[in-house]
Amino acid sequence: IPVTIDENDGTVRKADIKDEWYNYEKKEWANAVILVDGVTEPKNDEVIPEENIESYFVWIPKYRYKIFDMGKYDELETEETELENKAKPIEIKFGLVDTKDNVDEECATPGVSGENGTCDVNDWMTHPAFTAFENSKGFWVGKFETGYNQDTTNSNTINVTESWTTKGAEQNIESSSKVIIKPNVYSWRNITVKNAFDTSYSYQRDLDSHMMKNTEWGAVAYLSHSKYGTCKNDKCTEIRINNSQSYVTGVAAKQEPTIGYTSTNTSQNVYDVTTPKTNSTNTYNYIDSLSKVASTTGNYTGIYDMSGGAWEYLMGVTISNNNDILFVSSGFSTSTFPFTSGEGNSKYYDIYDYSPGSSTYSRRILGDATGEMGPFGTKKYGTRTAQVSSWYDDNAINYTVGYPWWTRSGAFGHGTNSGIFNWSTNTGEKRDFATFRIVLTLANDKS
Repeated sequence: IPVTIDENDGTVRKADIKDEWYNYEKKEWANAVILVDGVTEPKNDEVIPEENIESYFVWIPKYRYKIFDMGKYDELETEETELENKAKPIEIKFGLVDTKDNVDEECATPGVSGENGTCDVNDWMTHPAFTAFENSKGFWVGKFETGYNQDTTNSNTINVTESWTTKGAEQNIESSSKVIIKPNVYSWRNITVKNAFDTSYSYQRDLDSHMMKNTEWGAVAYLSHSKYGTCKNDKCTEIRINNSQSYVTGVAAKQEPTIGYTSTNTSQNVYDVTTPKTNSTNTYNYIDSLSKVASTTGNYTGIYDMSGGAWEYLMGVTISNNNDILFVSSGFSTSTFPFTSGEGNSKYYDIYDYSPGSSTYSRRILGDATGEMGPFGTKKYGTRTAQVSSWYDDNAINYTVGYPWWTRSGAFGHGTNSGIFNWSTNTGEKRDFATFRIVLTLANDKS
């Protein structure tokens, strides 16, 4: 159901598509909702009560971007390098025609780990998130981290103990019927990559639902960091961290962190145990319009929880000489792992090649918002040394043996190290700090 969201209080109404219900030039992204089963479809302009909504999605239109960096870097700069912040607006043009090698100032999208093709800085390239699915105009991305619905009624509330552990939202199962994507729910955590993948895949098969890929995350990050997102007059704003220690979705920190990860709550990096639908000492709840600083657009039409909250597992995996490590903790086995070369499921994941001796950062896929965020260095916070990029000091930790699965966003307490340009890797096993996000990719006739 296409919807509009009121900028003052977040009220959701069914959009009349005969009128203007989105405008990317005005940073107003298209939103849609999936209703709770059994709810009657509303009329145009009718308010849709929150209890009638199962999930929110935001449209990412197909685009090309101007390459600003080729992402070819050595492992790290010298220890304790003071990196210049290289964050800048990313130039984007919307359009359905793929870029080609034989067109001036264009290049065909390589879309392969470590490869450049004929691309170079200042070339325009179709973002790889839009080339894997044939006849697609773009994709719908979950507006919030995926939540777990424990309630059998239409209220969609999650009845859990109000603590940072929120055990009720930790379920290592495959169950598409439990998916909710809403503000003021607890992120679904402690789930293996396999169960997250299977849940996402079976969620809405007619809408080609799947677990978010690393390149799809990159497409959202780049659109957010353009004139269509948080940038204005050649200046950009990093989206605010979700600092909810309880993993409540749609939350924004009241103050911008000024330091990276610390083991204690400090005045420069604060986080709270939070309650749904309530502000706390250091957080704005989604229903408070001040929470919009955590949106990819700076308004209610954007995407939330892409900085902080829970880490998010992505469908991106590094293939090394020891592929068995992929199956040890992720839940997949050699018989169920669908990601071998040539399989029809290849559009649902990004493969990163591991070549011993080569730079981990140069293994990027152009457009995935990793290697292009260089150069890279280290920064010390108390007793912890973080590997960071040149974009806002976000964490930039690539593949190490035993940690082949990509994660994004960072955690609620990681301060400046969390962010939409943050990435790391993990084992793929269930983690009480890791969740996932769902994407829908529709063919032209359905978009």
